[in-house]
Order: sequence, then C-alpha cells, then structure tokens
Amino acid sequence: MKPDRILIEVLGTGTSVGVPGIGCECPVCTSTDLRDKRLRPSILLRYNGRNVLIDAGPDLRQQALRSKIDRLDAILFTHAHADHIMGLDDVRPFNFRQRQSIPIYGSRETISTIRQVFRYIFETLYTQSTLPKLESNVLETMEPFDLFGLTITPIPVKHGHGDCVGYKFGSAAYLTDHSSIPESSMELLEGLDVLFLDGLRHRDHPTHSTVSQSLLTISKLKPRRGYFTHISHELGHEETERSLPTNVSLAYDGLKIQTSAHPSARLVRGLNEIKSSTRRNWDPCVLTIGNFDGVHLGHEELLRRVKQYADENHLSAAAMTFDPHPAKLVAPGRVPRLLSSLDERRHLMAEQGIEQLLILPFDRKISQLSPSDFVKQVLVEGLNVRHIIVGEDFRFGHQQQGDTELLIRMGRTYGFTVEAIRKVDLHHHHISSTGIREHLREGRVSQAAHELGRPYTVTGDVVSGFGIGSKQTVPTLNISWTAEIIPARGVYVTRTREQHSIRTWDSVTNIGFRPTFSGESLTIETFLISPFAEPTPRSIEIEFLHRLRDEMKFPSPESLKTQILMDVKGAQTYFRRLRRWVEKEPVDTIKVQ
Repeated sequence: MKPDRILIEVLGTGTSVGVPGIGCECPVCTSTDLRDKRLRPSILLRYNGRNVLIDAGPDLRQQALRSKIDRLDAILFTHAHADHIMGLDDVRPFNFRQRQSIPIYGSRETISTIRQVFRYIFETLYTQSTLPKLESNVLETMEPFDLFGLTITPIPVKHGHGDCVGYKFGSAAYLTDHSSIPESSMELLEGLDVLFLDGLRHRDHPTHSTVSQSLLTISKLKPRRGYFTHISHELGHEETERSLPTNVSLAYDGLKIQTSAHPSARLVRGLNEIKSSTRRNWDPCVLTIGNFDGVHLGHEELLRRVKQYADENHLSAAAMTFDPHPAKLVAPGRVPRLLSSLDERRHLMAEQGIEQLLILPFDRKISQLSPSDFVKQVLVEGLNVRHIIVGEDFRFGHQQQGDTELLIRMGRTYGFTVEAIRKVDLHHHHISSTGIREHLREGRVSQAAHELGRPYTVTGDVVSGFGIGSKQTVPTLNISWTAEIIPARGVYVTRTREQHSIRTWDSVTNIGFRPTFSGESLTIETFLISPFAEPTPRSIEIEFLHRLRDEMKFPSPESLKTQILMDVKGAQTYFRRLRRWVEKEPVDTIKVQ
C-alpha cells in the first residue's frame, strides 16, 4: 500500500567527529543548548509501519535507544565513510526481533567497501558468533525504486573528488556530505516540500557545502522548508538560526518533520520551457485546466479522476493553471483575493496525484487566443494532450467563447478525448472557491473547512507584539502574514503548528485591532493552551477550526483576561469533544459557549 505521509526523524546532524568534539572547550561544544549536541548524521523515515534508515554511523545504538526504534526494515547508504557506516553491527538486535534479514542499498563502491570493512558479516568463515543478517542491493543505474510502497530516487552528488548519493522520497530529499550538485540532479530536486543539505560551516571547505553555498542552492530549488545538516562546532544553533531566512533552519538531533509521500509535481512555467532543449519534454498526459484556488473538495474530485485515468492508460497526470489570475487582465475591478499561493496549490495538487503542472503566464497574447487557437497552440502542439478532464461549466478562449461541447468537437479533429465532471455538492450546495472566500469573510471557518476538506490555514513569521499581553493579560504569539484572505475579525478555536517541526498546540486566536487598548493596526495573535516548551517557534501555521465570538472592547485589561480564560475553557471543551469524536465515541454536535 502506498503511504500518504512520511515522518522524518533526525537522528544526528554532526560532522564525522560529532559535537561536542573531544577535548574542545569552544562556546558551541560547551553549550547547554541541546540543539548543539550533534551525533553523527542520519535520519529515519517512518511510514506505513515501516522504518527506513539513511546511514548507520557509529552512534546508531545511542540514536536507536533515544528514538525508541523498535524495528528496522531497510538501510540506505549515502557513501562509505566511517561516520556513515560504522554502526552497522548494531543492527543485530533488529534481526533478533524481526527474525529476518535487512536489505541495504548503496552505490557499487559503497556496498563494496561495506563488504570489505564488515567482511565477517558477508563471508561464511565467521559462523560461531551471532552476525547481522543483511541483503546487499547495488544501485547500478541510480533509477528510482520501490521500497515498501514508497518511491526512492537516488540523487548523485559530488563529495570533493569523490561521489556520494542523496535520496529523494515523496516530497522530500536528503543530501548530506556534498560539495556540489550536478545539474542533472538539481532538476530532480526542484520545488520540494522538505530539502536537507550539507551546511558544514561558514568558511569554505574542499568536500562540504557551506552555509552560503547551501543558501544559494535553496534559492534556486525553492523548497518550502530547507534544513542544514552535517554541522560543525563552528555553528551555534541559536545564533545561526537568527541569520537564516525563515524557511531555512539548522536541523537538530531529535527533530521530527512530517511531509507528503506523494512526489512534488514537476513545475513548468510557460510553453517555452517545455520546448527548451535543456529540459526533458512534457510527457504525454491527461490534463485538467483551471485556477484551482484553494484546491477544495470539488477540485480534489477532478484531480483524483485525472490520476485514475492516467494510471489506467499509462499517461502522466497533468494540470494547467494561470498566473496571474485571468481576472487581473480581463476584469481588473473583480480580481478575487486568493485562498492559496501557487506554491501551496502545487503541493496540494501533488497530494492528489498530479505529476506535471504547467503555470501558463496569462498575458494579453494568451487572453486574445480564440478557442480553436488555444486548443491547437497550447493543448495539442504545446502539451501533447491525450485526454482532457474539466468541470461541466468549463470555458476557454477569448471572452470565454469556448465550452465543453466545442472542446469535444475539437478533440475529434486533433485526436484527444474529453470528459466533463459535474460539480461536487455538499449539503445540496455547490462547492466553489467563491463560496469559501465568503465563508471566511463572514467568519464561518468551520464551513470553509468542510468545503476545503481541511482547516483554512494562515502562515506567518512570529514577530514581537506590543508587550501588552505578557504584562496585562496572557502571553501570545503574534505573526506577520502574507495570506490574501484572513477570517473575519473575532476569536477562534485554532490549532497552531511550528513550520519546521511537528510541534503542535491547541490554541485560541484573536484577529482584530485590540480595541481594549485602542489598537490601530490589524493583528493576529495566538494563545497556546497546550503545554509549551522552549524554543519559541520562528514561524507558525494557524489552522482555524471554530469561531467563538466577535472581537469586543472590554472596560479593563482584567475583564479582557477573564474573557480570554473563558475562551480557553470553550476551546478546551471543543478539543475534548473533537477527540472523543475522532475516537468514535458518540458525541452531540460540538457546541461551544
């Protein structure tokens, strides 16, 4: 069974000697910050009850005990340096427990070195002792392969004059010990959700990437979240974090990250990029077309059908969307505020199985194309379309003159077929991006969540507030945000997540102007009602679950604090009943006073 999500657990982030270094008295080696304690580099992938290890360094036993690893299903090796292989003997307890051998994967050079270093494991001369039981698998062609339902793609990189292998899995990739990344590998890493890179130190190094070099790589590849590993004692965690962009962090031992097991959609910006000889061509495809703002339940039904048809007919599942929104050009006075960014749409569409995404620049030339020219120049000559799936009300071409009937007739001419999907209803109501925007403007966040298929989320960097909450009411996290739509002013039950880890808190969030304190600027501030431990997150995602009340002006800070505590009590009731519902216990419709 193919997994939907992967939990990445970081087991070690240090260099070949680890941090602290033996005998070193530098500020980082003597730091009390646990994030500065770095074992040798390794990560664990957990999915569908499987545990897959990347590298087995000399700290494996300690890492396995600390992370309570109770089984091991496979090991992927990046290369055969001692800090990546010398814990291999410690897999014996897993052999005992599982009563089976464990497959290991690596390049021919890596597997050959492992067989030489651990000769006693692989040769029959040593039979009196209990030995690890391993099955060697050589990655001869560096082609993707299946590992318990998850596609693993080897990523060749350079490690000084030597070679190393990174691994891509789902919407994430892990590259440690690299000094450069070949262009052919860079193309495999574009637009990921999570990307781990070597970030040894600030000073140049002949075999490792530096902080500035890896930041440049991230600026080219544009992952949603970037992490540095293989970190030396020259980089203190807290100080270095302050200097990094908010989408980039130093990884640390014990960090846990969730990501999608679905590969990121290949992103193409414009037809010219498809025709470029420097990139592989657009694959023959099943195509859907639309703005897909919010990627709601109606969109998901359409995208799932695209993926189903593609799998049944051995085609690529593809989508086309537009940037900017067509209304910016054809109806500037009616441009909608968007529910999701292009990047968010790309990742949400990939989770539904979309493999290729064309972002077509909507300019004057495109807007003037007649329906027949749009089909001929874009769909047939540009995209190699074999089948098109669209909504029943789909319109295209200049002044939206084309409809599904015209598209079907043109398909007969050009050799593609067309399928029109009916709109999805929820409680006898058509789901639409327009309707969801209206829900949010009116504060109906639970209705918006039902139609999106997930809570509406606002993401932002944690910023300093006015200091009022800490002094006079309750401490909160204040954020800056870039979302075009935020829910109506008021108080909400929310769930707050740290962007760079799986840390999550039940919370109450206020959107408004702080009228009790005569505020003049709109703020979003969140009070965490779950237990909180340092460090304070740098950036957070706030999921809006339920509206509690309107924003109100109170006669004093004390009365506001009393109301906040009542809001917290209401939120706790909501979460308690929600968890009972999730656990399948009978519960009435959740009502919060």
